[in-house]
Amino acid sequence: MAIAMVFYSLPVVAGVDGEKLTDFTEKGMELWHVPGMSVAVVSKNDIHFQRGFGRTAINDGMAVNEHTLFAIASTTKAMVTTGILMLADEEKLSLDDLVIKHIPELHFADPMLTQNLMVRDLLAHRTGLPSTDYWSFFQDMPLAEQISRLQNVEAAAPVRTRLIYQNTMFEIAGLLIERISGQRWHDFLTERLWHPIGMNETFGERAQIREDQAHVTPYFYQDERLKVADWDFRADYADAAGSVWSSIHDMSLWAQFLLRDGVTASGKRLLSEQGIKDMFEPHQLSTEGDFYPTIKLTQPNWRSYGLGWFQQDFQGRKIDFHTGSLSGLIAIIGLDRANDKAVIVLGNRDHAEMRHALLWEVMDNSSEDSRRDWNQEVFDLYQVSAGNGDEEWDAIEKKRLKKTKPALPAKAYAGIYRNQSMGDVSIELAGRKMVLKTTLIDFDLSHWHLDTFLLEHKPWELREFLSFNIGPDGAIESFEFSGLTFNRADEREE
Repeated sequence: MAIAMVFYSLPVVAGVDGEKLTDFTEKGMELWHVPGMSVAVVSKNDIHFQRGFGRTAINDGMAVNEHTLFAIASTTKAMVTTGILMLADEEKLSLDDLVIKHIPELHFADPMLTQNLMVRDLLAHRTGLPSTDYWSFFQDMPLAEQISRLQNVEAAAPVRTRLIYQNTMFEIAGLLIERISGQRWHDFLTERLWHPIGMNETFGERAQIREDQAHVTPYFYQDERLKVADWDFRADYADAAGSVWSSIHDMSLWAQFLLRDGVTASGKRLLSEQGIKDMFEPHQLSTEGDFYPTIKLTQPNWRSYGLGWFQQDFQGRKIDFHTGSLSGLIAIIGLDRANDKAVIVLGNRDHAEMRHALLWEVMDNSSEDSRRDWNQEVFDLYQVSAGNGDEEWDAIEKKRLKKTKPALPAKAYAGIYRNQSMGDVSIELAGRKMVLKTTLIDFDLSHWHLDTFLLEHKPWELREFLSFNIGPDGAIESFEFSGLTFNRADEREE
């Protein structure tokens, strides 16, 4: 599908070749089929490049400009971190406080974790807990219920030993801001951070966007065409792990504030020098497997996570950066603080990894004759990864048992199933099909072999296996899925 490229721009300051970066962005959008995008390159005092490309929607959308709103997703985390650090500056909390000092109802499966988890651990993804994203993205689970269910989640690693990305911990960080300040986390950031910086186009939840403000529609690219994606969050859902919406205009101001080490354009310090030091200090080293696939291209000597920032070396410099991903929406922000440079990318196509290409294109200080084609290299990297996935799937299919059928009639599998961590789900019949229903998502189930079924959700390219367990009485007792056991919770049909 061809997408018309339309852009608006502010004056380009010397130091960035605006024409080349425009061409680079347009090529990337064509490779990844991105309907709309905004890109900025800034230093602490100048806007070097700030442009909107494409449209907010493929049919009836508006041309993207510097004020068009995008979801910034997990790049929200550094803003929430800033809120925590502001409270630390006021001595209302310490990064070394135990979290239970402020949230006494928080308990984990391991009592040692409960008694040792510090505030800074939440912000550095070093709790050792596995992802619990299904609470928000499958079950629409309120944070209070998530906290109560944490005591049923077994750690995947000891605390402070491994970088494991954990969104629920940032939701708890937002709750910390609320408990201590008396304001909702995004109201606190609006009053204390965004508006003082001049970020008047930044909102904690989609419902706050005015009708006269243009915002993008989210898209997937499937079956060689763009399809509108469902929203991950309700319009009125404020999630401190990643629900903020903003414009490239405002995100440029945010990046400049960070490059000035916590000082606004007018010279007002909002965050102390110690707070900035804490934010960008590496807190947790990362294995290759816990980091971005692009390290295969950038070949860093070290990888770490600060407070709200991934970190690595590149061409002898420390780069702090973070992506953001929601269904149909992407973001990235990268900082070269030592050389006074930042890049921000916002887009509305699911996992358009050209964001990484733009990051490294801007950060690359190579001469023209030795410069890499980051667009093509990043695209090829992810194509190879997808191809490897296809090969793995082919190997699984070769082991599939032929000519088997389920032990019981289809209706025997239908019912309500319960897991102490994830909550209740149901399996229902829809004509000839079986569907696993969570609060937000319906997953298709198809027979694989024996009493194992294939669970799929095509928008996410998700394929997992679900296996039923039959008891000695010939009835379904439970099923196993993604390492979790779901026990039957309804009355069985005789």
